[in-house]
Amino acid sequence: MAELALALPDEICAELGARARARRLLLNLSVDELAERIGVSSKTLGNFERTGRCTLETFVSVLEALNATGELQQLLVAPTRSIEDMRAKSAVSARQRAYRKRPTTVPK
Repeated sequence: MAELALALPDEICAELGARARARRLLLNLSVDELAERIGVSSKTLGNFERTGRCTLETFVSVLEALNATGELQQLLVAPTRSIEDMRAKSAVSARQRAYRKRPTTVPK
């Protein structure tokens, strides 16, 4: 299994496709069976397994069909480092959007 923290985006996509293929084979599903379950063509699914490229909706559908959505639980969750961080986090409402950077003015 490749180390994703040091990989380029294309390498990460390819690794995710390869992992999905390995899981599909572990569950003894053919490409045609899985593609039919998720409502895509077998060509689309095969392309995803080779390259890792597909829509996010297709990716999530593949994860659902392979019983792997539970592994998404920690994806993009901000880590909590201490009890004080947890208290501060609970006291502040979650940000709804990023701050807008003000344009810098050039002195005349």
